[in-house]
Amino acid sequence: MRISDRMNTTATITNFAQLRDQVDAAQTQVSSGLSFSEASQNPTAAAGVMQNNTQLNALAQYQKNADTATRRVNLEESVLDQMNTLLTNAQQLAMSQATATATPATMQTTAQQVNQLLAQAVQLSNTKDGSEYLFGGTNSGTAPFTVNTSEAAYTFSAASPPASGERQVEIAPSQLIPTNHDGTQVFGTDGSRGVPASGALASLANLAAALQSGSQGAVTNTLTDLDNQLTNVQSLTGQTGAWANRLEITGSNITAFTNQLTTSNATLQDVDIETAMTNLTGRQTAYQAAMAATSRVMGLSLANYLT
Repeated sequence: MRISDRMNTTATITNFAQLRDQVDAAQTQVSSGLSFSEASQNPTAAAGVMQNNTQLNALAQYQKNADTATRRVNLEESVLDQMNTLLTNAQQLAMSQATATATPATMQTTAQQVNQLLAQAVQLSNTKDGSEYLFGGTNSGTAPFTVNTSEAAYTFSAASPPASGERQVEIAPSQLIPTNHDGTQVFGTDGSRGVPASGALASLANLAAALQSGSQGAVTNTLTDLDNQLTNVQSLTGQTGAWANRLEITGSNITAFTNQLTTSNATLQDVDIETAMTNLTGRQTAYQAAMAATSRVMGLSLANYLT
């Protein structure tokens, strides 16, 4: 079969296109650092990368959730530490006025101090995490408690409905962890819903009222409840500490797993730059040599045709 000049030209163009594609592919590997840019180039490795990326996205969300929980747990620990100090001060004030040396005047002065402690405690109960009330429970947009300073002995009121409900985040598949306690658990109830007032705020309000009444017996009766509230705060502090430890371990595990998946992706898709550069140089050389050879052949054919 006679090979026409047109067929030669077509074959030459096709060969050049293939060589050019090979050079472009090698350049892409060098510039991107990846052994493939499309799944069809290495389906098995591409499937592995996709699976790893899915897990990496999930880990990133778990880490975000863990960071949120850690921030809230740390914030609660700070509040609980302050409540521990506040209740200890109240206990010391109560003990100082439950002795024979107490007088109506010292009780009145001490009552004012306890009023301030109650106001501080209510302020702590309304601590915010961003735009949300930390101890608001499921009703995080409403202040859990308010303080009434219009009477000689301060009182407090709880939100309606009261601050309750555990807020949790997922830190691993099907693994939830609380982010903090609610206002009822930490600060108590106000007795407005048929349930006797109880908790840290009630203890402070009762102490303020007892001091205002001038009764040493009433002051003495508040000591046991103050001690119970201190115990409760310390117990809650222990729980938040356990959550903090779990979150720290979770964060370390997430970091380790993330590094493993990142390394796996690098193994699957990263190209050795030195090898890629050598490959690129070889293909560029082959392309240039083909161009030079074709130029000589095409030039000779034209000369033969003219002669």
